Amino acid sequence: MISRTLCVSAIALLAAETAFAQGVAQDANATGGLEEIVVTAQKRAENLQSVPISVTAVTGSSLEKQKITNIQGLANSIPNVQINSFANSPDSAVFTIRGVGVNDADPYVGTTVSVVVDGVVVGVNTAALASLFDIERVEILRGPQGTLFGANTTGGVVNVITKQPTGELGGEVQLTYGNFNRIELNAAMNVPITENLAGKVSVLHTSRDGYFKNYLNGGKLGDVDMSTVRAYLKYDSHSSYNATLIGEYGRTRNGSQTNLNISTPDLLLYVPGETSYTKRFMRGQSSDQPDQNDRDSYSATLTQNLATGFGDWVSITNYKKYDHDLYSDDDATTRVFLQTRRRIKHEQYSQELRDTVKLGDRAQLIFGGFAFHQKYFLDQETKLDGFLLGLGQPQTQDQKMTSLSAFTQLYYDITDQLRFQAGVRYSHEKTSATSTTANTTPCGDFTCVGVNYSSYDDPIAAGTFVSASGKKSWNKLGWKIGLDYKLANTSLLYGYYARGFKSGGFTGRIVVPEDIGPYNPETLDTFELGLKTDLLDRHLRINLSGFYNLYKDMQVVQNKTYPSGANSASIANAGKAKTKGFELEVTALPVEGLTLSGSIAYLDAKYKKYNTTVLDGDGNDVTASFAGNTLMNAPKWNAAASINYVVPVAGGKAAFFLQDTYTSSKFTNYTNLPQEKIGKINLVNGNISWSPEDERWSVGVYGRNLFDKKYFGQIGWFAPSFGIASMGAPQEYGVDFKMKW
Repeated sequence: MISRTLCVSAIALLAAETAFAQGVAQDANATGGLEEIVVTAQKRAENLQSVPISVTAVTGSSLEKQKITNIQGLANSIPNVQINSFANSPDSAVFTIRGVGVNDADPYVGTTVSVVVDGVVVGVNTAALASLFDIERVEILRGPQGTLFGANTTGGVVNVITKQPTGELGGEVQLTYGNFNRIELNAAMNVPITENLAGKVSVLHTSRDGYFKNYLNGGKLGDVDMSTVRAYLKYDSHSSYNATLIGEYGRTRNGSQTNLNISTPDLLLYVPGETSYTKRFMRGQSSDQPDQNDRDSYSATLTQNLATGFGDWVSITNYKKYDHDLYSDDDATTRVFLQTRRRIKHEQYSQELRDTVKLGDRAQLIFGGFAFHQKYFLDQETKLDGFLLGLGQPQTQDQKMTSLSAFTQLYYDITDQLRFQAGVRYSHEKTSATSTTANTTPCGDFTCVGVNYSSYDDPIAAGTFVSASGKKSWNKLGWKIGLDYKLANTSLLYGYYARGFKSGGFTGRIVVPEDIGPYNPETLDTFELGLKTDLLDRHLRINLSGFYNLYKDMQVVQNKTYPSGANSASIANAGKAKTKGFELEVTALPVEGLTLSGSIAYLDAKYKKYNTTVLDGDGNDVTASFAGNTLMNAPKWNAAASINYVVPVAGGKAAFFLQDTYTSSKFTNYTNLPQEKIGKINLVNGNISWSPEDERWSVGVYGRNLFDKKYFGQIGWFAPSFGIASMGAPQEYGVDFKMKW
């Protein structure tokens, strides 16, 4: 049965509504039509409606109004885009676009959807849930973006652009107080220094109590304490050269992860009264496990622009690192069953140099090179007392990856209406890795197991240490070719064929040396047709796209938990998969001050060939075929409908916003077990605000998940041991105050 939201959204589309989450501006411009939004989705400034790919642009003002402080807040509202975090790693992103995503939190799996902040690629999922404060816009590009953005973008790109220094004295501040003692402070200050030099500082602080209560003592779990400072220094010669230096520091001192234990009575880590699908926001955490999730991140970016007689050159240089220390009570009960400490050190360096040059009156060429190097070390210690009292499993991952690529993209106007584009990118990548695993016991051998609990400092048991290393390089070619045609000044018809790829690599968690791999790159061929049109003097906007994807050598992470509690993984090149679907977004301004919205997306994503080995109930490898199964995080339908109304009230302006989003059921693993199925998600968000006519300040109230719906984000099912799930946020509400000068 189709949900009410899907029906409402369909009606909204027919009525030419427009969705907040699709990034459409909430205010009309001077002509009374929909605002033109300039994006850099193809590394050049263009009107959103002139870009021949599927792009959703969310404005910074929309993010502020909806209390969206990180990328995960956009979940369930963008067509064919799923954004979650892993059940046992809350800082790691699960991005899936059109069925293309990953299903493991560890850095070794790489990414299929890249997060790019001010032109800099975030190399790993663990740091990809970027904070969204003082943001100009977020662009979500659907489909392979390998030509201009490189490897590991087979699903798409989340392109975040922050607000740059203005060179004028001024600032803004936003204060929020909400339930769960939520306190937010967002502030930005622009300062002119000299005629050519400008500075800026932005600050974000968010804190709140945890949603969860502990069975052990009733205490709260999952507290948030997050602060970020971003400083800018911009030099502008007011002629041919400008440069911007951005430094950022982020600090989180959150509570540890808050997955639920949803084990059934037939699983090993089932605890009566504490493991349940129905006891919302209640979980156990034993007294010996710290409630701690600490992360410190640092970033420095230098962007330089130089206009010359041979094009406009751009150089982007970046250094980024983070240190992460996370404790996890993975069994989510008051018992001492399964606990983990994960410490990660990650560094990355990148350099991009590109030029955009005009070739006559009809051609434009973008070409350049990109260098990227990252390294990380993960030290994971696991206590397995629920499987065998006193048993532990320390594991390490030490990996380095270097990527060098050269790219070019050509745009050629065959006629004034017909444009041809073609691009190619050649990449050379080299990865080296060492993975280890072992067992620990309190006395260093197995004579004392069954007597004392394990600790993270126990010695390694003799004869249990396993180490494996590997090194390999790959050369891959990606490309794109397409045509777009202006049907009128306000309509664009486009089509393209593109090939993207995800890098090969080595498995991080092993039990036997053979698990390390390597696994080979995967490739994705995409065919897309689309129509973008502005009608009725830009009071009606309709964007429609259809796509067909063919996967080859698709990488699938296979997590293995043995009956002993030993944890391993392998990445299999699954063979073939096929996805197809469409996205329809419509925008309208039927009367002054009223903005309506609607979107519908459909996705059919199936494995066509996938034979692999899995563990049976006794921990033995057996061969299985998963051909015909649905890809993970690939719901068949998702939709959104919203209304925004601005009306004069009491000498100022009152703004009313209401949004309803719907996502149909989906599986969270390739095995498609009934326990891995997440039901439909139907959420309602809204806000009301008032500002004086000059809009120098405003006050408002907001609400998210207004009907307090219970829903899961991710589910992991590790029979015969246990099952875990992450919970979506409960009803949230509060008041906020904004001021600018």
